[in-house]
Amino acid sequence: MDAESIQQRLREHATQVGAWFWSLFTNKYFWQGLGGLLAVALVLYLAVDRVAMPAYTRHDTAVTVPEVKDRPFEEASQILQRRSLQVERQRAQQYNPRVPRGEVLDQQPPANALVKPGRRIYLTVNAGQTPVVQMPDLGGTSIREAKNRLMALGLQTARVRPDPIPAPYPNTITKQSPAPGDSVQKGTSVNLWYSQGLGDEETTVPDVRGMQVPSAQRALLDRNLRSVVVDTTQDADLSQVPVQSQSRAPGTSVRAGVEIRLFVQRDTSATDTLRLRSERPE
Repeated sequence: MDAESIQQRLREHATQVGAWFWSLFTNKYFWQGLGGLLAVALVLYLAVDRVAMPAYTRHDTAVTVPEVKDRPFEEASQILQRRSLQVERQRAQQYNPRVPRGEVLDQQPPANALVKPGRRIYLTVNAGQTPVVQMPDLGGTSIREAKNRLMALGLQTARVRPDPIPAPYPNTITKQSPAPGDSVQKGTSVNLWYSQGLGDEETTVPDVRGMQVPSAQRALLDRNLRSVVVDTTQDADLSQVPVQSQSRAPGTSVRAGVEIRLFVQRDTSATDTLRLRSERPE
């Protein structure tokens, strides 16, 4: 087939297509059907937009969330329920001692927010009781480390003062109040004393052999000397245990603040590892 024949066929096909479109364009039934479809689509759109969706989403209904912070939980719950709102209680992770127990600390969504009726409001309530922690033994730690450890436990540092009794290691904690092992509430203030180093004055080591441990410790403190108990009894109560020997001979001249080791042994058959316990007088 030559090129002229192909062009002739294309012209005939284009003429047929054009005639078909013209007949469709001039057909009144086509336009009536198209108009009917458009009318049905418009009615369906208006029904969904104006009736179905508002009914489903309550588009025209909104509730203003009231302010219930700083109110007792029961009172806050009643206020929200009167506004057709649901309530879910969430307990605060930490107890706030400056706020009464059971009082609302926070609310989500916040006050004055517009929400749908039935929306759940989350109330964070102050914990019912103050958490209790055990006082750590801060003896021998630096002042900075002691403060950090107290902060990590939720405790506060009240006063940090120099210890009037010399101690071997400057700027380390020598005494604390409350004492190590005491159970205290979070937020409790702790007083600390720190070492200023050994004293410049000389003192004489007393003979404390045969004395019970508390009496021996007091006798050393009277000479501005500190003590470390070397205990092989494996017994927590040393109040009735006598001192068998001491690390510095009686009558020895030493600088104030030097530590004297006190060796005690209730049961001579005990061979367990030595246990050191530093005395920290109040």
